[in-house]
Amino acid sequence: MMKNSSYMDELASYLNQLTNDEKQDVLEFYSEYVMDADLKTDQEIIQKLGTPKQLSRKILADYSIKAVNSEQGSTASGSTARPQRNIRMIWLIILALLASPIAIPILIVLALGLFMILLVIVMVIVMTIIVIVAVAFGGVVSIVGGLAVISSSIPTSIFFIGIGLGAVGLTLIAAPIGFLIIKVLIEMAANFSKWIYNRFFKSRRQSKEV
Repeated sequence: MMKNSSYMDELASYLNQLTNDEKQDVLEFYSEYVMDADLKTDQEIIQKLGTPKQLSRKILADYSIKAVNSEQGSTASGSTARPQRNIRMIWLIILALLASPIAIPILIVLALGLFMILLVIVMVIVMTIIVIVAVAFGGVVSIVGGLAVISSSIPTSIFFIGIGLGAVGLTLIAAPIGFLIIKVLIEMAANFSKWIYNRFFKSRRQSKEV
């Protein structure tokens, strides 16, 4: 492993999201890469790999994609990774694309497009939760109000209790369906972000190898 490299030290400082073993593997890999490529100064390394921050974002995106793929592979057929993990992966891919040493305009547009998709998904999640909680709360209030007037007007009481039970029942039915739809949307966005990321970075690697 390279010694006294300010580049590697700075790179390590950006990789705190990785485990110690993962960080050590990354630093050893890129230290060997730098030595094999005979890059003697930090400036030469930056010209080849980008700044430590740029490289770290690509590394974190790579590890996030591997984690999602591993989670999908270790679970039952047809299942998906956890939404939280997919959202984190999309965000890391956005950062990696924007941090690319050659952030061409189309790449920036794609990254911003992914950001907008992620923002819409988050807004949909928040609005879904708000609507579900509001309907459930309204149902409970209606039931309580119906019980409160039962002594003065049974028909009115039955009416409000019926509305309340209907609202609660609707919530119990709509909640899992709503969150399933959100999960599918997140999975589609995650797959699209992986496709963009792999297409861009694979094309860059292939162009370097030619």
